[in-house]
Amino acid sequence: MKKRKKKSSKTLWGILILLLLAAAGSGYGYYQYFYLPAQQVIEEAPSYQTAKAITGNIILIASGTGTLIPSTEVELGFESGGTLSMVSVEVGSEVEVGDVLAELDDTDLQEQLIQSQRNLRELTSPMVIAAAEQEFAQAQIDLIETEDDLEFLISPAVYKYEKRLVEAEEALKEAQETAETSPSEENDQKVTEAEVFLEETKARLAANLIYYEETYLPDYFTYTYRDEDTRVWVEEIDAPTEAEIALARAGLAAAEANLVEAQNLLTALKGGKIPEDATGSQLFQLEQAQLEIQNIQDAIEATQLITPLAGTVTALNAQVTETVTQNSIITIAQLTPHTLEVYFDESDWGKIQVGYEVEVIFDALPEKTFIGQVVHVDPSLSTEQNTTVVSGLVELDISTTGWNNLPLNSAAAVDVIGGRAEGVIIIPVEALREISDGEYAVFVLENGEPRMRMVEVGLQDLLYAEITSGLEIGDVVTTGQVETK
Repeated sequence: MKKRKKKSSKTLWGILILLLLAAAGSGYGYYQYFYLPAQQVIEEAPSYQTAKAITGNIILIASGTGTLIPSTEVELGFESGGTLSMVSVEVGSEVEVGDVLAELDDTDLQEQLIQSQRNLRELTSPMVIAAAEQEFAQAQIDLIETEDDLEFLISPAVYKYEKRLVEAEEALKEAQETAETSPSEENDQKVTEAEVFLEETKARLAANLIYYEETYLPDYFTYTYRDEDTRVWVEEIDAPTEAEIALARAGLAAAEANLVEAQNLLTALKGGKIPEDATGSQLFQLEQAQLEIQNIQDAIEATQLITPLAGTVTALNAQVTETVTQNSIITIAQLTPHTLEVYFDESDWGKIQVGYEVEVIFDALPEKTFIGQVVHVDPSLSTEQNTTVVSGLVELDISTTGWNNLPLNSAAAVDVIGGRAEGVIIIPVEALREISDGEYAVFVLENGEPRMRMVEVGLQDLLYAEITSGLEIGDVVTTGQVETK
């Protein structure tokens, strides 16, 4: 059997060198064709500042200060000066509407009232009433007589149709006014009827005036006398002159006025209602006496200081026996609803509106938070301690917190909640891109590339914005500058 020859060491080292060279060649090829291009892609891939859309809360707050004030406050005083005879309250007293708080001494007024009432009784005594009844009866007689006198001068028929003419003219005027204010066929018909009646009355009056000239005057105003020269009996018509007729008309008008005056006086003496345009000296005296009594009674009522509202006495500036003027002496305040006068920096103007929720912490109760709402915002800025501020009023709701009887003018820290969004999708405000007024977009990373997406934005504060549509929780948005192709 033949023995194998051992390969020489030179041969083995040669083979090893060839293997190493082959491996080196393969590594270089991998480096050249795979590693370098991949490394170049990694180095050229852009990097972005990003943030995720998450669930969060946004609360817009305007912080300011406030002072507890009365919801309503009135200062009460007497209408005239006098000596204070009674005070029924003190500071802190609770009062109701109509309560008498204080009184002035009314002794002199009561004496004046007694004297004035005595004078009125004298003016309305049974004797005075009897005399007024007699005057009224005489006025009726005088009216009949003066009416007869005029009828005789112008004839009963002419007198009748003169009165009817006045009535017809008044009826037409009334019908026309009614038709103008309430147009209708029925009212138009009434106007037509009134016009017809007026024309008929004018015609009848004209006919009776002819009768007056041709028949009435000869029948009633003809007299007979014998001519001194001829000794012949002569008939002549002595017609009433215009002056005589005018005098009779004036007498009738005076008699009518006297009757009305007598009627008004008698009515007043018996306690009846008097027309506003009533005249007459006796009636004037009666009215003055009644007015004097009314004025004294009003003055007596004014000696009582009566509260027009329920509330708490917060100030009392006079004592019994003091002489007071027309200045206020008692202040009444309504403490409910509990109200604060509040102030905010002018930069918070847009965050404060009527109806907004409010959180209040009083300096005296730092551990307790009261809630309420804005009920008024002044339409213009004001100046407090050389600072321009927004001012308004806040009402507290103590139905859940209760009340601790804090004194007026208690100071407090006030936060107005201008908006509240809880459990909503939020992103940093840096991610928003305003496309136009009120329209926003964001860049969302999709497969490593930023894609613009329109979104709807709700509340915003300094850091975050609420997204009401367009994003989902977990979406990655860019927060820096993005270059788009």
